[in-house]
Amino acid sequence: MAAQMDFFRAQDDARGRTALLVVLLACALTALAGTLYAVAVIGLAKAQGVAPQWWQPKLFIATAGTAFVVVLGGSLVRIAKLSSGGGAVARSLGGRLVVGGAADPLERRYLNIVQEMALASGLPVPECYVIEGSAGINAFAAGNSPEDAAVGVTRGALQSLTRDELQGVIAHEFSHIGNGDMRLNLRLIGTVAGLLALVQLGYLAMRLAGSSGGGRKKGGNLVILVAGLALVVVGAGGMLFARIIQACVSRQREFLADASAVQFTRNPQGLAGAFRKIAAHGATVAEGDDEARHLFFASTPGFLESLFSTHPPLDERLKRIDPASGGDLRIPASARRPAAGAATASPVASGFAGAAPVRPAASASVPDATPHQIQEAVTFRGALPEPLVAAATDLVGSLAVVFSLILSKDAAVRDGQLKALAGLAGGEVVREVVKFEPVVRSLPRGSRLPLLDLALPTLRQLSPDQRALIRDGVSQATSMTDDALLHVLLESALRRHLGLPPPIAPAAIAVEEAHAVVLSALVHASAQDEAEKERAYLRAFAQLRVPRPPPYGPAPSSAQVAAALASFLRLSVAQRRETVRACGVAMLHDGRADPGEVEMVRAVGDSLGIVFPTGF
Repeated sequence: MAAQMDFFRAQDDARGRTALLVVLLACALTALAGTLYAVAVIGLAKAQGVAPQWWQPKLFIATAGTAFVVVLGGSLVRIAKLSSGGGAVARSLGGRLVVGGAADPLERRYLNIVQEMALASGLPVPECYVIEGSAGINAFAAGNSPEDAAVGVTRGALQSLTRDELQGVIAHEFSHIGNGDMRLNLRLIGTVAGLLALVQLGYLAMRLAGSSGGGRKKGGNLVILVAGLALVVVGAGGMLFARIIQACVSRQREFLADASAVQFTRNPQGLAGAFRKIAAHGATVAEGDDEARHLFFASTPGFLESLFSTHPPLDERLKRIDPASGGDLRIPASARRPAAGAATASPVASGFAGAAPVRPAASASVPDATPHQIQEAVTFRGALPEPLVAAATDLVGSLAVVFSLILSKDAAVRDGQLKALAGLAGGEVVREVVKFEPVVRSLPRGSRLPLLDLALPTLRQLSPDQRALIRDGVSQATSMTDDALLHVLLESALRRHLGLPPPIAPAAIAVEEAHAVVLSALVHASAQDEAEKERAYLRAFAQLRVPRPPPYGPAPSSAQVAAALASFLRLSVAQRRETVRACGVAMLHDGRADPGEVEMVRAVGDSLGIVFPTGF
């Protein structure tokens, strides 16, 4: 049997190396400030003909402080310029937005794959772009957060890659979104820009010294000239070192994204095929500059690649995801180029291969779930009906899908909800809701969150005036839904994407009480008996290291769950991650994940900004 990739271990290795490299970068910046201070101390001592005095606070502030302010200011300016959102970056690279209902079958296949990866990763569906006029095979992800992310592919990628290969490439880009690489890249680019600002300040000082007159100013000009030269030399050295570390960090994140892509697709051969075709056809793009090179899936080898390339060699990437290949980039004779007009059925409608792990066992014998097991359990591998998938890409259809999710089973309440929506799009939304209601109601638990994930990105296209028109209908309809969990989830998601105000103003509650509410809601969503639910509840509190948890009680109301989630937002990211892990431990207490539990854990993670599976 061919050797298989341990993608979870590969993810851990890449994260660990990235953390080490970031620490090295911080050490390099500290050393730079110290070097400037040392040069100033020695230069001042030489000028005065005395021994160097190493403790001079004012001089330290004047040198190291100036360097810090210049580097920080240059970094912030560059980061602000790049923080315009994924769509703006994509358009600057020559990308064209692809929307639902595209006539090109290759573009429809592309959109289907993006939807599939969004469901598999638990991330919002990003905007999709195509770079026309580029025969090279490449792709990119850009943005500040998963909510404003964009992905793009070259026309060459659409035409040259098979469906499995394109799926591997898109999964790789989703991994960058989920792993927070876009934000990390912004910070690294900003650091280099800040160091460049320090070098430019040095050049400016040297030019001022050279353009000034002689005479009594000669000594002062010499000091300015030497200071400027020191800034240039130290800044250039720091920038060189920072670029090397930036390239190393970027390469580790590429390895991490490759490993996560294999986790999403369970098919290393798709990514392997893409590597081989890139090696054969090239990875160049028609537009863009060196600064955007790190955004792309692969880069063309160049001068001093081993030091400054933002991407690892293709043969090394291939060997890591497919050890049996030995890194051989030759395309097998059996591989065929897809026809330009070939299209395939939507994988979103037909479902994904595999299933969430289910290990029936006595709960006492099941150890606490690891983060990797929790990641696996919450990964969506179900099926969504094609009509709903198609509707999610249309504005009226996406509204209808969202409202279909929250229709009450009570006839009187349902009529009230439909009346609240009657004015939307001239009654067309209500007609679509009535049409989709039976289909949505027949969906199994665990399918509602993925469906909502597909619909929300379309709603982001609403103008402020359009959002105002649906605000009242959304708030009134969600306040009458039967399901407390779905109520809180929809309010949170719609508030984030559409800027809707919350229907309630939950009072702050203690963190332990908040954990009790959320964990009670979670275990009540499971199919276990009451005794097992209480054991799962207590086991989660043990994960949180709470010696005396609040007593286990009945299922909480939607208002209580909303107040608890609001209280969690005061916690640090690390504490919120521990909260989600505790929920995962409760979910897998009995060695299996019921759909209701999975839905609850993903809802909690989404509300707290913890991304599944890569960011967990």
